[in-house]
Amino acid sequence: MTDPTAASPAAQTAEASADLAAPADAVAATPPPGFEPIQSSNPFGGRNGPIFERRTDAGWERGFRALAYHCNAGGVVHGGMLMTFADILLARAVLDVAPPPFATMRLVSDFAGPAPRGAWVSGTARCVRRTRSLVFVDGLIAADGAPALNVSGIFKLRRRPGAERP
Repeated sequence: MTDPTAASPAAQTAEASADLAAPADAVAATPPPGFEPIQSSNPFGGRNGPIFERRTDAGWERGFRALAYHCNAGGVVHGGMLMTFADILLARAVLDVAPPPFATMRLVSDFAGPAPRGAWVSGTARCVRRTRSLVFVDGLIAADGAPALNVSGIFKLRRRPGAERP
């Protein structure tokens, strides 16, 4: 028996599309004080934000507000979004020790807890080691201060045509 109060599949699709195109909670994306939008030429990362950053005494911190379009059906940030953010976070640590271009070779994560819709999801990362062609980094992502993801990665430093690598 069908529920007469349930929205039609077409109405559900339209509602979901509207949420992705112009989320009602976009105003809630406002970051804590001191954060500014990241400066990036990466169109993929830009489609997953807005992502913000701030400089602290310990280094760079990046974060985003968990909006509806970041979340899965359970109301928490989708694991793929956390992995995307982890890659963007670790890249900030690479920029501290090497100029672009570089590429992610390995990204290892351990989920530590949920990041519910509305949470401020933020993280810090650091360079652990740099060789002539590789950078090893690790980081921690938290949701409203509670651990959500531990991550580490290896980035390959790429040469620009005609450029020397130190």
